[in-house]
Amino acid sequence: MSWTQATVEEAVRKVGARAATDLAFRELCVSDIHAAIQQESGLEVPASFKIGVLDQSANQLSIILPPVVKAEGELLESELESVAGGSKSGATDFFNGVGSGLGINGGSAESVAGQVVGRVVTLGL
Repeated sequence: MSWTQATVEEAVRKVGARAATDLAFRELCVSDIHAAIQQESGLEVPASFKIGVLDQSANQLSIILPPVVKAEGELLESELESVAGGSKSGATDFFNGVGSGLGINGGSAESVAGQVVGRVVTLGL
């Protein structure tokens, strides 16, 4: 079974209903919500998916922030991190440009890059 909006809602309903009457299960929800969801619904939640659990019987306040609004064309931090290392097309353009200056033409981007690095090491540049 895959995760859909309906399966998420059903899992949340089941977990909430059981946590309302089973104190041990409620503690599991607070300590390891992924295990609690799997135990109650049979579905495994990916470890990378973060789920926050708030015990409504505790004295606490939670504020849910709205999504970040960004200016047109501006990248979010998470988007910036994903491209911070550059892109393959940028690297290909760079090595093809350097390669043509060294007389290296043709081949895959990796091949050109290897030849450029080899030439630079050999020349001691």
